[in-house]
Amino acid sequence: MGLASRSQDRPEMGVADGRIIEIDLDRGGVREVGTLDAYSDVLGGRGLSQALLAERIAPGIGPFDPECPVVFGAGLLCGTDAPGAARLSIDSVNPFTGGIGSSNVGGGAASALRRAGIAGLVLVGQARSTVVIEVEDGRIEVRPAADLAGGRIPEVDRALRERRPPGTSSILIGPAGERGAWPAAVIVDGARAAGRCGLGAVLGAKRVKGLVVRGTGVLRVAAPEPFGQAVAAARRKLEQSPFNQRRMRYGVYCYETPWEIESPYRNFSGDRIPPEKIERLHPDRFLPYLVDRTGCDACPIRCWTTHEFVGPDGIERRCEALQGNDPDNFGARLDLDDPREILQAHALCTELGLDVDGTSAVIAWAIDVRAAGLLRRSDCDGRDLVWGDAGLVFDLIEAIADRTGLGDRLAEGSARAAARLGRGSERFSHHVRGNDLFECLWMSPAWAFGTVLSPRGGTHTRGAVLEDRIRDLPPDLALRWYGRETLPSPGSWEDVERMVIHQERVSAAFDALGLCLFTSSGRPDMLLPGEIAKWVTAALGRTVSEDGLLEIGERIHVQERSINRSLGLPGRAGDRPPRHFVDVPLDGRYRIDPTAWEAALDRYYALRGWDPATGWPTAETLARLGLSEPWRRTEGGATSE
Repeated sequence: MGLASRSQDRPEMGVADGRIIEIDLDRGGVREVGTLDAYSDVLGGRGLSQALLAERIAPGIGPFDPECPVVFGAGLLCGTDAPGAARLSIDSVNPFTGGIGSSNVGGGAASALRRAGIAGLVLVGQARSTVVIEVEDGRIEVRPAADLAGGRIPEVDRALRERRPPGTSSILIGPAGERGAWPAAVIVDGARAAGRCGLGAVLGAKRVKGLVVRGTGVLRVAAPEPFGQAVAAARRKLEQSPFNQRRMRYGVYCYETPWEIESPYRNFSGDRIPPEKIERLHPDRFLPYLVDRTGCDACPIRCWTTHEFVGPDGIERRCEALQGNDPDNFGARLDLDDPREILQAHALCTELGLDVDGTSAVIAWAIDVRAAGLLRRSDCDGRDLVWGDAGLVFDLIEAIADRTGLGDRLAEGSARAAARLGRGSERFSHHVRGNDLFECLWMSPAWAFGTVLSPRGGTHTRGAVLEDRIRDLPPDLALRWYGRETLPSPGSWEDVERMVIHQERVSAAFDALGLCLFTSSGRPDMLLPGEIAKWVTAALGRTVSEDGLLEIGERIHVQERSINRSLGLPGRAGDRPPRHFVDVPLDGRYRIDPTAWEAALDRYYALRGWDPATGWPTAETLARLGLSEPWRRTEGGATSE
């Protein structure tokens, strides 16, 4: 099945142009269902994906139901010269939470889609057997791919891309997704992972092994000269940022001090990570294995690293796109202390199509539960579960992807595993609405509050504030963003809701544009919303102010909250932190203050125009933003809390 081909002569199209294509995997059929200009109030990317999801979500739908949609939204500026504009949003229903599943990933796929004239792809139904979707300019076909079923990411990526022209991008799932392991990620171009929400498993339920995308069109901005000037200034600013210069040397894992006090050491034990471990896993210790750096489309940062090393087992290995999370997940949380072990764990997760956060979290849960005597040795495939055992970690990564032995018990995340085991094992599962955390929540209220309130369930990339990165914020920006010229002292709950709301709006707007958050990193010496608004104005040929851009981010965030309501998630009751960070202090000193948290929630809801009793957006707020009430489509779909 396919869509008829259009002209292949490098067509030009405006940034605001773009088709929305729906592919029915069950009935057969590829059809155009709209265009991007109908969604100008959300720009594209995550905004477009969530709007398309809201139109198609019915109360009670599950992530593995055939009728559950999966939406790919390419950022508005992807395919242009805007630095860092290469992000693809993938959105559906989240197996862990039952609410929105939303992930955002770099690589070349978003730009390839935009150059093919496509702003959004919607998959519905379920294929009868494994398929691959091919997109090349105006041609879209769904092809049988039984020969690729069960294949690991590197071999499938090579098989699909080596026989196609340069500029072809892949979007794949690994064996983990095909076998329904909930931590399954979607991997772009063999290395970049869309994780945290089980979307690899959702695609696996549809029997979609992946997509290959190539576009040869040219995206035209409305005002080329101002756009080019703004882009050139942004590149200079990014290249001159001291923080970015470290990232351009080391890659994503570039921090001068990996941990000070706070880390997820041994599954958030509350103990300080030993100083000698900090030294062994410093970014400098990874440099001997660094052989190359590259970047996503149009990005000057080039933080996509390639490391080559001889593993602890003596085998030569390669790891691409090491993340800042990896030393937290495998070094601190699972207590590995050799950089090669961290690199190998990341590479193995990518190969199998697993999210490093969720995978390491459930392994840590199992080790903790075994140490507490709540799992028998016979429950653990007859082996010991201990901290710092790299061989154990590698074996369990494989077992989770294969859903064999103990891996099958762990393959649906720690909250689900704990609920099934019982015996008090729930206290070792650290999650938000079922989504496993890698983020520590003890010390920074602005970080903790933004992490917990994320509609997709516990994540720092949608609203958490890194307080140390805004310490040098000029008074005029602090006043404009937070309503005060000086920032609260570190660890204060004062105005935490204003800081988080601003970051939620910025993050949503960046995702709609397809901009990597590393172009901002929450720092005043990098790209600011007001500067980005000038890009958008030049690209679209209509004035978009900083306030207008932030209102778009507000609309996207409230849309996601509304979808969660339609899917039956709790409102205010779901906006509270895990008790572990209240009951178990870090270093005997730091813990969340639940009274301060509740007061911040009251202020947060009031500022947003949400009902403080339920935590849901009011009808007046939805009307102001031009949003509907999706939970009213089916009687009984609404929830009161």
